[in-house]
Amino acid sequence: MLGKEYHDLADLLLNNERAKHFYKALPDEIQQTISHNGSEIRTMTALRHFAKTAAKTED
Repeated sequence: MLGKEYHDLADLLLNNERAKHFYKALPDEIQQTISHNGSEIRTMTALRHFAKTAAKTED
């Protein structure tokens, strides 16, 4: 399931425990930024990429 693609962020978080725990561990500001791009986030890799990018823009 490592490379499984989901419909969007909500589907990813609902069906992938690892993604859900990763997302919940992020600061609220990063979660909000990621949520704005939810339709583009379909994999764990994409979630990590958006989190890393969002963290850089928060600095």
